[in-house]
Amino acid sequence: MKRSLNYLMIFAIPFLLGSCAATYKPIKPTNLNYGAHNLEDGISLSYKYDVLNERGNKKYSKKENSKGIKVIAIKITNNTDTVINVNRDILFYSGQNQVFPMEPVSIHSNIKQIVPGYLPYLLFSFLNLYVTTGSETETYRIGLILGPGLTIGNMLTAASANEKLMKELNEYNILYRDIQKGETIFGIIGLKNVEYNPISLRLK
Repeated sequence: MKRSLNYLMIFAIPFLLGSCAATYKPIKPTNLNYGAHNLEDGISLSYKYDVLNERGNKKYSKKENSKGIKVIAIKITNNTDTVINVNRDILFYSGQNQVFPMEPVSIHSNIKQIVPGYLPYLLFSFLNLYVTTGSETETYRIGLILGPGLTIGNMLTAASANEKLMKELNEYNILYRDIQKGETIFGIIGLKNVEYNPISLRLK
């Protein structure tokens, strides 16, 4: 039984290690180079897709793709003669279709790491190390440290990464911002089911 249990853990190790929790690397939309630009109704828009993947946030990028969401960094300049409120005055379009940016909490809930999902690391708690010297075999219950350690470590890493993601989404939430005449703002938005269509802004 002990031997079979160890074989089980040996096969489980590559799977568990391949699903380690990931840290979060901020997008920082103010530091990006924007390759796509649009000017309409006096509003200048620059935007960039795939910002999670580009910053090395592979786990979040995979969730983004599986949920049909595009997390996009944007830069908006108000070239009109009036103050513009994003929620009140601006319509978002993907191609010819009007789209509605997601609230930060909705983006977060869709792509965050599932913290309890790292509980299977507790399987390591049953891992024993057997050392045979001559006719004697000593058993070391290394799993009692390894299992809880990996579990707690991964859960703390995932929770911290999710918190940093939420903080940045809130920091760059532009959905209710006033944009003064001549002002440029940077933001992060989430759009559903838009593929990689051109994005534009229009005044209501």
